[in-house]
Amino acid sequence: MLRFDYLPSDFHPLFLFLGESEDLTALAGLLRTFAKGQGPLSVGEQLPAARSKAKLTIVPEEGSTGNYGLKPDGPGSFRWGLNAWQAEEIARRIELLAAANNKSGSEIIELGAEDEIPVKISLGEFTDDFLVRRF
Repeated sequence: MLRFDYLPSDFHPLFLFLGESEDLTALAGLLRTFAKGQGPLSVGEQLPAARSKAKLTIVPEEGSTGNYGLKPDGPGSFRWGLNAWQAEEIARRIELLAAANNKSGSEIIELGAEDEIPVKISLGEFTDDFLVRRF
């Protein structure tokens, strides 16, 4: 099951996706669908088996003035501004990570946008309950 959530920090906040190969392949497929120009896509709605406390919407952006990168969009809500090329490239990187011969690994996705939250895509590096633990 794909899990995703925001990990706040004063110094290094991160948006983390955790999953097995098939989960990450589904995420890559969603990014490819987005790249075809379908408009904004809610990750939670498009991947109903995914679990998160946060709402994440992938939003189309174009041109040099676009609002690129993953950023807060209200309490518990985030937007990931991408153009079609960026979405395709991220999908390609996720598919390489999710290849059958990989047991574990991760990718950090950053576009270089101001105030962007880095996105970490992780395969087999955390236990299933990592994002659901209560302290």
